Amino acid sequence: MDERLLRWSGRLFRLVALAGMAVFGSYILLRASGATFRNFAQWRPLLEGQPMPALSDWVANIGIGMHFAMGAILLFAWPILFSATIRARHRAVHRWTGRVYVSAGFLAGCGGLSFIFAHGAYTPAASVAFGIWGGVMMLSAVMVYVHARGRRFDLHRAWVIRLFAMVLGSWLFDIEFRAWKDFTGGAGIGPGEASGFFDYALLYLFFVPNLLVAEFFIRNKHRRIVLPPAWRWPALAGLAAVAVVFVYAVVVVSATGTGKYGRHLLQLVTG
Repeated sequence: MDERLLRWSGRLFRLVALAGMAVFGSYILLRASGATFRNFAQWRPLLEGQPMPALSDWVANIGIGMHFAMGAILLFAWPILFSATIRARHRAVHRWTGRVYVSAGFLAGCGGLSFIFAHGAYTPAASVAFGIWGGVMMLSAVMVYVHARGRRFDLHRAWVIRLFAMVLGSWLFDIEFRAWKDFTGGAGIGPGEASGFFDYALLYLFFVPNLLVAEFFIRNKHRRIVLPPAWRWPALAGLAAVAVVFVYAVVVVSATGTGKYGRHLLQLVTG
């Protein structure tokens, strides 16, 4: 039962993540290109040809543009990279997808850090957290490449998982925020530009738990996981609750007029 539960949980997460991250990638491309009703503020000056007298303006705009472009690649390419069929039958496709993915991961981190150093995120605390996240993403990308070149494939695969955990963070930030807001009534979310306790917590919740889960699977990949009998039904109930909240948040964010992605993408459909 334990292994079946984990397998079905993994399949559900993969299916929802595949759909949700595809929507997120489309949102990034369409909004960053100006196709939707409002462009990203961080990118608007360069895209619209507005004056940028300072070097820091150029660095910030080009950096965030590179972050958007490389982020979209990371969001769309992962199903190819993680496909066991492609890895087994089409080695060249897997290798070249991996090269593109690693390059995109490193450049996405570079672009984000360039923006932070030149402009800063929306708060100093956010600059620190996003800087750590970007640094870990760049490190993961480098280690994926280093271990692939050294033909240390177990370590290579472990760092691929860590890199993907970092990529998930950009999407989970919005999913976790909406889930918390709707299910708690916005507890700990500051009004306007102010920050509440959840705003500060989210700066690390969007990527640190991902790394912890990744480490669990890396270290227990070849072990049979068996829960004590007393834990099985509580674990099942907990996973079911998390699944319901997760699916709800993905749907609301992605496919409704009040969702961060949905309100932009639906505008293209409805006009």
